[in-house]
Amino acid sequence: MMQFSPNLITNVDTQEPVAALTFDDGPHPVDTLRVLNVLAKYQAKATFFMVGEAAKKYPDVVRMVAKAGHAIGNHSWNHPYLPRMGSRVLRLRQMWSCARATSPYGQKLFRPPFGAQNDQILFDARLLRYKVIMWNVSAQDWIPQKSEEIAQKMIRRLKPGNIFLLHDTICDSKLPQTDFDREPMIQGLDKALSVLKSHIHFVTVPTLLSAGKPVSNWPIASQP
Repeated sequence: MMQFSPNLITNVDTQEPVAALTFDDGPHPVDTLRVLNVLAKYQAKATFFMVGEAAKKYPDVVRMVAKAGHAIGNHSWNHPYLPRMGSRVLRLRQMWSCARATSPYGQKLFRPPFGAQNDQILFDARLLRYKVIMWNVSAQDWIPQKSEEIAQKMIRRLKPGNIFLLHDTICDSKLPQTDFDREPMIQGLDKALSVLKSHIHFVTVPTLLSAGKPVSNWPIASQP
């Protein structure tokens, strides 16, 4: 039988019509602002898991995200594959540095880059009092798709309590340049919210966690 880690939150068991949109890898000086405009259009709140290196570079964008009522989480300093880092100090520094870059707006929410983690990383996150937030629905918006495809994935898969993964930018230099284009995702987000606004209320992850019981359907990772 597959085992799941209770320390990896993928969604929330709730009867309330609420769900969470999460955006990874930002902030970006253009695309994050475009996402904010779409969210404001539909009065939706979201959680942005920011990379510290970018947050330090664009502090005004970090401030704008927070002032708009969205939550900000920790997505490491520069988006490494944490299980392959041999030094615990270096792994901790990834979280510390991101926390400093997003201060005073960052909350105790951590999402490991690529969703990659192990027992050591989870122990350190708990030590620093972070909740580790994964997801249970993804539009796979890092691969080339039309906006309608992204919208339909959101519309068909999103249910109360779900945590949806999107990216306001892409922090991975190995991807083809075309995959960095956020236009299909932003248009898809707009189309999806126009349909879902009367069915689901989009809230921040902390608000979602208060609406029900946290659930983990994320398999326990083996050690690297």
